Amino acid sequence: MSRYRGPATLISGEGAEVEVYVDLRAKQREWSGTATIADFDADGPADQTLRLPDGREAQVTLGGSEAWSDVVTLVGSGSPPFA
Repeated sequence: MSRYRGPATLISGEGAEVEVYVDLRAKQREWSGTATIADFDADGPADQTLRLPDGREAQVTLGGSEAWSDVVTLVGSGSPPFA
């Protein structure tokens, strides 16, 4: 199992960038985790690009968060950018 914890950037389809802290795990061909996002907008686009500090990118789908929480679930598609 691969894992990455650290800073990342979420990029919306419109190009808006948000700095986040992620905790990601990969098992075989699947990867997922969480992102801590200040002022998370639940009405924003669910499909976004995740960029790691070294420039590697992957597509992610943002899931839900608990009420009053800034932690959002992420589900990746394709190869994990940290493996």
